[in-house]
Amino acid sequence: MLNTVLIVPKLNPNTPTLMDGEVRLFKRKHSKVWQVAFTLDGRQVRVSSKKRIVKDAVQAAREIYLDYRFRQKNGLPVISKRFADVAALCRATMKQQLDKCVGKKSFRDYIIVIDKYLVPFFGDIFVTSIDYEMLQKFARWREAKMGREPRSSTLNTHNSALNRIFDDAVARGYMNKSQVPVLVNKGRDSVRRPDFTREEYATLIRKMPSWIDAGREGKSRDMRHLLRDYILILANTGMRHGTEAENLCWKHISLFEDKGLKYLEMSVTGKTGRRDIICRAGTINYLKRIQSRCPDIADMSFEQLIKARLEQPVFRLPDGITPFQHEMRAAPAGRRQAQPGVATGHNVLAWQLGYVEVFIKKW
Repeated sequence: MLNTVLIVPKLNPNTPTLMDGEVRLFKRKHSKVWQVAFTLDGRQVRVSSKKRIVKDAVQAAREIYLDYRFRQKNGLPVISKRFADVAALCRATMKQQLDKCVGKKSFRDYIIVIDKYLVPFFGDIFVTSIDYEMLQKFARWREAKMGREPRSSTLNTHNSALNRIFDDAVARGYMNKSQVPVLVNKGRDSVRRPDFTREEYATLIRKMPSWIDAGREGKSRDMRHLLRDYILILANTGMRHGTEAENLCWKHISLFEDKGLKYLEMSVTGKTGRRDIICRAGTINYLKRIQSRCPDIADMSFEQLIKARLEQPVFRLPDGITPFQHEMRAAPAGRRQAQPGVATGHNVLAWQLGYVEVFIKKW
């Protein structure tokens, strides 16, 4: 018994009223059930009386109205909502912000959590009915669905998504702040992924030129050339693969001199915000190789390129397409992330570049 409505039907002289005209009864088209309408806290409220006889509907309307007034007087939310309704509003807001490129990257993870875990379990439950006991049931259900105990980092994402929905419910008046349950995280500690050893990294770099030559001429070989420089730049700068690399443009690279020494600096943006990186010697050569393969900037000197502060992304193919548009992703076997020199699988590393999938085994 609860739903908000923005427009209340216009009354006619035969409309039944009660409580000094505060409450009105009306029927929808093609319905024999009486609806109850009134205004509370400046909001229009419309509720089904579930009655077909006007005498019964009047009695039901009185009880409904008094119940809503009791909620108002005691600081309880006047309008209740099922979890799925609030989650849909929250999800739509995040999706809209992502589409406008103003939303946080984590919103994508929250949407997945909402669709896969939160709505399937809490969907028909009122947000005001979710308490500690209900959260414990959800934790057991989630663990059974996942087939394992979730890690602490996974629970942080789930809790953040759930808190966004609760915050939305509070902001919309569907529940009070005091009704929001406290979320806890008792997940397993995250395990750091293994690094490349120096020997593995050296082997990887040594084998890449022959692997490039073995590729078909055209886009396949172009992508392999770019992958080699991508690995070398990440390994020699500490840049994170993914967002930081994807956002890197030529305008974010600068040269400066200090105490007679020249330095190459990159300004990158990722999950921790913007940060500046001082690159190791040799990085400039990898950037020059990328420049030489891009016809629109190949004729410029490197210094001219840096001074031009161009908007073009650094990691792109000769035709101007970025590898990220081809879903260039670094992931070792087992769907784990891979970043040269930081965190990769020991035995097999799978680099996916669109239709090119390369497995570099431990030699």
